[in-house]
Amino acid sequence: MATQVPIPSPRPPKDYNVDTSRPFRSVKEAIAVFGERLLVGEIYTPKSYTYSRPPSQEITWYSPSRKEDHGQESNQLQGVLGTLKKLEAELEETKKELKLLKERESETEIALASLNAELHKKMSKLAEAEAAAAKRAATTPRAMSFEIGNGEDIAREEERRRELMKRMENNPTLSQILSIGDKEGYFEVKRERKLMKKKPIPLIGDWLFKKKGSSIRL
Repeated sequence: MATQVPIPSPRPPKDYNVDTSRPFRSVKEAIAVFGERLLVGEIYTPKSYTYSRPPSQEITWYSPSRKEDHGQESNQLQGVLGTLKKLEAELEETKKELKLLKERESETEIALASLNAELHKKMSKLAEAEAAAAKRAATTPRAMSFEIGNGEDIAREEERRRELMKRMENNPTLSQILSIGDKEGYFEVKRERKLMKKKPIPLIGDWLFKKKGSSIRL
């Protein structure tokens, strides 16, 4: 007889579950997920074994072109920072220049104000001098004309007196002398003054006439 070889009974198939969820983006996310599972107790439950894909670490590959781009960006950033620093320095210098200009402007305004005041002062003095000169020029001709007029009046008066004396010698009577004086206008002023006074006594005229006649006979 042939010996029968025992055939091992087939093992029951195991259930395998494939995790079709998205891969972890980072190690931190994987630790957070596994930490939750440990806290909940999913690993130690008598459920069927579930295959989970190990978390893939994100590996960043740096190509030479990317390094060059990064270097260019850093150079550009440094250039921008340098430009900003230059602009700040120019701004500070402009502020200083503006401050100096304001100070000079204030000094110029003060100098102009003082010059304007001095100019007004000199103009007022000049106006006063011109007014005084005009006043002197106005009074001088009057004084000269007054002096000339007085001299002419005196000369005329002397001439009248001389003429009267000559005629008195030629005309001895008092009536003739008075008539000559009336004609020349010598006694006009004196008559006006005598009218203001009392009339003289008539005997005085006769006495003067007699006295004059006796002196002429001698």
